[in-house]
Amino acid sequence: MIDKFIKYFLVISSVYQINVYAQNSNDADSTKSFFAKNIYVTGDLGAYGELYSISGRDKRRPSATGRIYFRPTLHLFNLIDIPFEFLISTEGSSARQNINQFGINPTWGWGSLHLGDFNESFSNYSLGGINIRGAGLTITPGQFSLSLVGGYTQRAVQGGASNGSYDRYLYGAKIGLGKSSGSNFNLLFLRVRDKPSSLPSAAPSITVLAPNGGDVFPIGSIQIIRWTSVNLPGGVVIEVSRDGGSTYSVLFTNEPNTGSVSWTVTGTPSFQALIKIISQDDSTVYDLSDEEFTIGSNVPGQAGNIAPVVTDGAAVTPQENLVGGLLWKVLFLNNKLSWQSEVDGSVYTRDMRAETLNLDSVSILNFVKGVYSPKISSSVDYSVNTELGFNLNAVNSKLGYKFIGPGYTSLGLPYLINDQQEFTAMTSFRISRFGVNINWARYNDNLIDQKLYTTVRNQYNLSLSGMITTYWNGNITTTILNMGNNSNNDTTKINFSTFLFSTTHSFMLSQNSVLRTITFNYNYQSSGDSSPLRKGTTSISNNLTFGFNFQVTKTISANASAGFIASTFADTIKSKTQVYSIGAQESFLKNKFTASINLSNSTTGSDDAFNINISSGYKISKTDNVYLSVSSNSFKGGSLGSSYHEYIASLTISHRF
Repeated sequence: MIDKFIKYFLVISSVYQINVYAQNSNDADSTKSFFAKNIYVTGDLGAYGELYSISGRDKRRPSATGRIYFRPTLHLFNLIDIPFEFLISTEGSSARQNINQFGINPTWGWGSLHLGDFNESFSNYSLGGINIRGAGLTITPGQFSLSLVGGYTQRAVQGGASNGSYDRYLYGAKIGLGKSSGSNFNLLFLRVRDKPSSLPSAAPSITVLAPNGGDVFPIGSIQIIRWTSVNLPGGVVIEVSRDGGSTYSVLFTNEPNTGSVSWTVTGTPSFQALIKIISQDDSTVYDLSDEEFTIGSNVPGQAGNIAPVVTDGAAVTPQENLVGGLLWKVLFLNNKLSWQSEVDGSVYTRDMRAETLNLDSVSILNFVKGVYSPKISSSVDYSVNTELGFNLNAVNSKLGYKFIGPGYTSLGLPYLINDQQEFTAMTSFRISRFGVNINWARYNDNLIDQKLYTTVRNQYNLSLSGMITTYWNGNITTTILNMGNNSNNDTTKINFSTFLFSTTHSFMLSQNSVLRTITFNYNYQSSGDSSPLRKGTTSISNNLTFGFNFQVTKTISANASAGFIASTFADTIKSKTQVYSIGAQESFLKNKFTASINLSNSTTGSDDAFNINISSGYKISKTDNVYLSVSSNSFKGGSLGSSYHEYIASLTISHRF
């Protein structure tokens, strides 16, 4: 680790010396040449080092971390700017995804080019928020716009579904007419695909999920047989035993490997039933219910209580995705009325190794057939997001609607919550010196009734803010949230509600006094669930905070705060928390040197936490800075009988040229 730090600082030192020499040479030449005036470099470089230790609990970060960054920009004739981005970190070698970055991004009046590491955003539901290592081009001549992107977004990592990954590649395009500040229309296309060969193939396997033991299947009822598989391209055979596995009879032959099938229960009653699922291509690959289940007459149905042991169930699968979309914004009546929308469709394959669907008899665009081969594990769905806005002199209002189908997925986003529908309404206006905001939102899931129940959430918000007097600024906010579902089962039934009241006030005193401002904040929250099994679990919280800012001298400022929290749960569990903090900042040597110290303490019953942070910065020159920070966190848990001490020290050196 020490060797890496030495290498990083030697690189910075070398670049720094070259820049100093170049600056001195330019300063010596008062009449810059044509070359020096029209071709020059600006930017910054620096290094960050951190040491970390903790006692009393597991480490939360590496013991030592080092980073070096270099961000030069080449300027050509005041027409083209070419930024470069280089980031090297000791964390890059241990992170599951590489965080080191290298990039060059030339820009000019009507376009830009990306080479190396960069981020691109097409829309909220297609591409954005992920790092791409490759190339991208954006041009905006006149009313026309075009964005092209292609590259590598993640590397192969051995691991489970939450940690593992395949090499993933992405390419896409977005073409539009109109300016982003006015009316415009855009088409987009995105293709993302994992490389299955970037990880070794797992052995084929099948795992029965249900019935897996303890289930009760009434004769004549429709039940779902569920299973999962790994690296199984063909179909399956499903059999049932009614004598504990001595003999089996076939229920389904050559059933597509979709993971589930409906079974109308027939046959002889049994207390020793088992389900067996076998690979159609290889009879040695199969699985049984872990425990026996019941098939009976005139008995109530019951879900099983035996959790399946999934063979390699955490293994990551290679995925692929195709997204196409339309985006538009239209302005009317001198921008007083606006309508903007995004409509996207996606094809998503959870496992590229699954059996390919035969689409010869299905009407589908030849273009889609040419770039995408749907599998049994593929899903097709769409999303819609639209908003109508009214922008008048004193009143602004918006109406919105969002629909994201349960099968809609875009691998160009870091995350996306699907299976949701949302209606929103917002209006804001002014009354004298006060502003009023009113908001409403309604959310629900289970868009295609594939779940046992539907969850609905309604939220109402009202806020009032403004200058009460010349020196007094205040606001009041009230929020009501109701959330429930239509479940008929007391275990899963939800009927939750929250009421929140908050008010904040700021008093600005004389600028000639030591005490400059006083702030006051109060929050009240009451939450509870009136469903049968959760009655009496109401929680109430009161939070009161005072803050003070001081100007002790021309160079010394200080702040202090005190907070008090009282909460009650189910009328029996009560807790009180006190939080105090104090800090001071000073600048001297004509503001070249700054130093600060902050201390805070939090106490809840017998639990106590104390934090101290000391930092200082020194401006070596107009272009060079050094910053040092040292912090300590201590926790003593009287209620838990545990404690820990944590220390972090960091040093940052930066140079601007």
